[in-house]
Amino acid sequence: MASNSTKSPKQRPVDKIDRNIIRRLQTNGRMSNKDLAKQVNLSSTPCLRRVGLLEQSGVIKHYKAVLDAELLGFSIRAFLQITRSRDLSRDKVWEELSALPEVIACHVISGDADLLIEIVARDMQHYGEILLEKINKIEGVYDSRSMFSIRAIKVDGEIPV
Repeated sequence: MASNSTKSPKQRPVDKIDRNIIRRLQTNGRMSNKDLAKQVNLSSTPCLRRVGLLEQSGVIKHYKAVLDAELLGFSIRAFLQITRSRDLSRDKVWEELSALPEVIACHVISGDADLLIEIVARDMQHYGEILLEKINKIEGVYDSRSMFSIRAIKVDGEIPV
């Protein structure tokens, strides 16, 4: 029998009210506690306590603004499959790739490649500089294959709670 609540060692079960809170905060993380409490049919104090418990348990990791990369001058969004050399530390490669400011996501993947990274760049020249002068110079990067986003259909999707 499947359960609607998930539980890990550091969190308490997530109930129906918590899920309602999470859904609303995913849509608007800047919502006031007063408005959130009203929408989930709680008074302010219990609502604030529940949000605090969700934060402490790690269910709510952090809050941030979602930016429009194109409006900020980043017209290129690329996905790069990276294969690493097996004789070097994978953690070191992961850390160096993740430290690049243009790398906005990094995933360990299955298949022929080891990593899939998402990169933003101002233009193709900038992308070339990132690839040739930064990524390909990281010790342990053996091969890289680029794919470019033509149009983003869905990004920053919500977790279906």
